[in-house]
Amino acid sequence: MEYRSGVLDGLLLITAGALLLAGNLDMLPPGSWWTLLELWPLLLIMGGLDVMAGHVRQAPAAYALYATEVLVLAAAVWIAWTYPSAQAPGFLQYFPFAEVLKGLSEGFGLS
Repeated sequence: MEYRSGVLDGLLLITAGALLLAGNLDMLPPGSWWTLLELWPLLLIMGGLDVMAGHVRQAPAAYALYATEVLVLAAAVWIAWTYPSAQAPGFLQYFPFAEVLKGLSEGFGLS
């Protein structure tokens, strides 16, 4: 069985770079970073798809899994862009570092 290296690392780097560039150019709506942070479980889903695609024997099935990764990431960016959150995600509101993150995001103009 041939093992294919995944595309998840490159996909995440390209997306992170594009989002940071859009944030620097003030193209992202306020609160979109908080929405992306709320969607962190999608990283687990994408990681699972990447592992599965690396162990599939037929190339078309692997490419279909890679395409699913791209669609999941595109959906996350679309959700963050379309429905930005006005506050930190619920799980962050109970930890002391939530205020630090909020201050940093305001300091860098990300909120």
